[in-house]
Amino acid sequence: MHHRYRRFLILMLAIVWLMHPATLSLAVAQAPALGGTVSMVVTSLAMVLGAEWGKGILTLTDGTQHRFTVKGIELGSVGVEKAFLHGHVYHLKTVADFAGLYAAADLGFTIGGGEGGMAMRNKNGVTIYMVSVEQGVKTTIGGAGVEIKLQP
Repeated sequence: MHHRYRRFLILMLAIVWLMHPATLSLAVAQAPALGGTVSMVVTSLAMVLGAEWGKGILTLTDGTQHRFTVKGIELGSVGVEKAFLHGHVYHLKTVADFAGLYAAADLGFTIGGGEGGMAMRNKNGVTIYMVSVEQGVKTTIGGAGVEIKLQP
């Protein structure tokens, strides 16, 4: 149980750090080279604190593709939705750097259908900016902790 509490605390601190205006403006000011693109389908269920799970594909700039799974927790959300996300990956040096725990800032509003946006970063410095098309009923203004695992 202590391990889960510690992991949750680290996740929350990472979310606060990611959402700080200085961190966000620094990320925008540095225009890094594109490392690849991601496409994911994620389902979420939340009542202030929620869970999300799904799968996706990372496509590198050379065209190679890598499948991955996604699971995580989110704060500041209420509702149920299925989201189709697509975005760009930056600061990706190796495929192995893509896997890991990400802190994310999320904004979206869905009644039947809607759109949203998300920015995520992991401890390896990999940053993902995504837009989403959503189905369901959900409001999100908050953060999330997302774990990405590459599939063999």
